[in-house]
Amino acid sequence: MEESIVCPICGIFLQEPYIRCVECHHSFCLQCFAKGREYENHKNNHSYTVMRNNFTLLDSDWLAYEEIKLLNAVADHGIGNWSEIAKDVGTRNKIECEEHYLQHYIYNPVSPLPEIQLEEPSGEIYHPTPVACTNFSQDPPRPVVGSTMYQEMAGYMPSRGDFSYEHDDFAELDIKELAFEDDDPLWNDLQMAVLDIYQSRLKERCRRKWLIKEYGLLNTKRNLEDSKRYAILGSTFLDTMKPLIHLFKPHKFYKFMEGILWEHKAKQRIQLLQECRSAGITRSHSISTYLRLKRKQDENKRRNKRTALDEVLSRIKDEGSCHSLIRKQVLKDGPIEGGPGRRPAPPLNIATMLGFDKLTSKERDLCSSLRIIPSSFLQYKSTLINEYRKLGSLRLANARSVIKIDVNKTRKIYDLLLEEGLISKS
Repeated sequence: MEESIVCPICGIFLQEPYIRCVECHHSFCLQCFAKGREYENHKNNHSYTVMRNNFTLLDSDWLAYEEIKLLNAVADHGIGNWSEIAKDVGTRNKIECEEHYLQHYIYNPVSPLPEIQLEEPSGEIYHPTPVACTNFSQDPPRPVVGSTMYQEMAGYMPSRGDFSYEHDDFAELDIKELAFEDDDPLWNDLQMAVLDIYQSRLKERCRRKWLIKEYGLLNTKRNLEDSKRYAILGSTFLDTMKPLIHLFKPHKFYKFMEGILWEHKAKQRIQLLQECRSAGITRSHSISTYLRLKRKQDENKRRNKRTALDEVLSRIKDEGSCHSLIRKQVLKDGPIEGGPGRRPAPPLNIATMLGFDKLTSKERDLCSSLRIIPSSFLQYKSTLINEYRKLGSLRLANARSVIKIDVNKTRKIYDLLLEEGLISKS
């Protein structure tokens, strides 16, 4: 039923069934029609039709008035809020509303809806379905609104399986005033052209969701450091592999990493075989015996080797000999940490590392001096801010218990967050 239609004679809002004149296109209530009243150029002998909506339209179980309520509810609440939509429909539950809408209005539109002839995309076909963050984690992250993780996830809401803002979010404004006229084919063609444009924008929106879902871009746990399986490759090598995460689909990327892992193990095996060959081993079944004997020999060497502390304890009674031994050991091992002869580590060049553009100038200087990579710093920062919001305050002792790194680095990160006003002690 059209909204805000009133009877021009008595002024009441029209509800089905009501009468529409075929010749002059005026609509009247049943009471005025039964009394034969006339209005302007409308005469009571004109042809007419009865407007009603208690018939089936697209589904034998759904009446026309239920279809209208469903479409109005979707327009008011948006696709996905099926609980609220079902309340407005009144006669259907949320599962029935969702299945009916997707089946008849999204995946399989049929007459009397306008038929939109579009070319099928080559390759993948994208459907406007929610993006579920379940590629690698059964419990999707739920970041705090405004946090760094929330921004990295582009406003994704795991509970709804959708984003707070759609791509091309105002595309629907261009079609809200569309109307088709029975006697103006040129106007109807223009309206169909607008619908074609809107459909292409919807396809682009769905394509972007499909890319996010297929490539696992929402999963913050998709991190190489979290996988102990690849720890044998070394942290430096894993850092160089990080940019490839966003270029491969998840299964292809980890298939690629498995190949690198097996290559690394093959090289280790070749080195072992070369070592065994140089030791005179010519049979593969003798390798395990060789490794066991070598391990036992190394343990015996460590057990029999006297440490510098043992030497000091043996000469503790002779003060001059003890000081002489300590001086020799210091000269042998180099100056102690913090001594005048120790050079500080050079600053780390982080300009080309992932996450550098997300740091402020102070944070960049701190990461460079402390030799912390930007992505790790952002993770520490997010962890401390979330802990502060949870507790209402954050002290240095709490910060040290949350992030397990060097205490001096923790203190400097903590002081920087205090200085920027992101956290407070009380």
